[in-house]
Amino acid sequence: MSGISSSAAGTLKNKYKFGGKELQSNEFSDGSGMELYDFDARNYDQQIGRFWSGDRKADKLVEWSPYVYAVNNPILFVDPDGEFPYPVHIRSFAPWKSFGLGFGGDNRGYSTALGKGEGGTVTSRVQQSFTVDPSKGTHTDPRTWSDPSRHAWGGEKTATPTGEITDFKSSTDNNGNSTVSFNSTYAGANPLVPGSPNIDVKTSFTLVENTKAGTLSVTATQKGDAYPVAETLIGDTKGNQLFIGVSPATGAQDTQKELGPFEKLPGNNNRAMMSNSFVITIDQNGVFTGVKQGDKAYSVADWNKMMQAKPLVKNDEKPYPPR
Repeated sequence: MSGISSSAAGTLKNKYKFGGKELQSNEFSDGSGMELYDFDARNYDQQIGRFWSGDRKADKLVEWSPYVYAVNNPILFVDPDGEFPYPVHIRSFAPWKSFGLGFGGDNRGYSTALGKGEGGTVTSRVQQSFTVDPSKGTHTDPRTWSDPSRHAWGGEKTATPTGEITDFKSSTDNNGNSTVSFNSTYAGANPLVPGSPNIDVKTSFTLVENTKAGTLSVTATQKGDAYPVAETLIGDTKGNQLFIGVSPATGAQDTQKELGPFEKLPGNNNRAMMSNSFVITIDQNGVFTGVKQGDKAYSVADWNKMMQAKPLVKNDEKPYPPR
């Protein structure tokens, strides 16, 4: 922002830096001093990369030091207040090697692997991540980005998509349930084609956490273009990812002609993409141990395998095989 600088002399200093938290300077009588970030529940020392006091919920993460920041993984996790959040990822990707008209696709199936922007291995056309803490009734602003778009003759360019969280509400009851509900949206277009339509995804969430019962209830409904493919994930304290749901590319091909982005993406579409409701069981350390849906119980691995086995494309005689 104009007039705000961390170094220029004679200007107002911006104190809100790492994690969006205020950097507080403390000077001692001997002329020495220190700078600590105020993370609400405790103070963070940037010089040693640790908090000065222990995590008040350290009993949930007994395998970790109570002084670390974001379980030593600040790329995947954000710690908004010095306590524990759930990371959520939503991604739109093109499963094909070629995304039509010479554009390169992501050449993959449904995956729990982290994205390129998170130090991982898989790419997406648009992706969004944020963290939610039902017990505190808080969330972080979403980070929305894209991997580079490529064309056989047009070269490479990276889009700048937009995203936000709206209608965030939180509540608690006498039974130990902490509930948050909110909407997340993102939109991003092919940067190599001026005026190209956006990929639009809109997801409504309700999360109900009960730490005493060891449960996290998840309900999600997703709408948008229904093209290309989308996947929604939630993570635990060890960084394990679990599918909330997946959405195939609908109408990607029919028997008469191929339907691509210019047929599916234009307009503010509200096509049904994904709807799911289930309960995650969690141990005392905040690690996912299983999934319950109706009268059926799944291991985390079996649940993810079931999601990955779903088709990537509807109305396609030869859907792209997951891998």
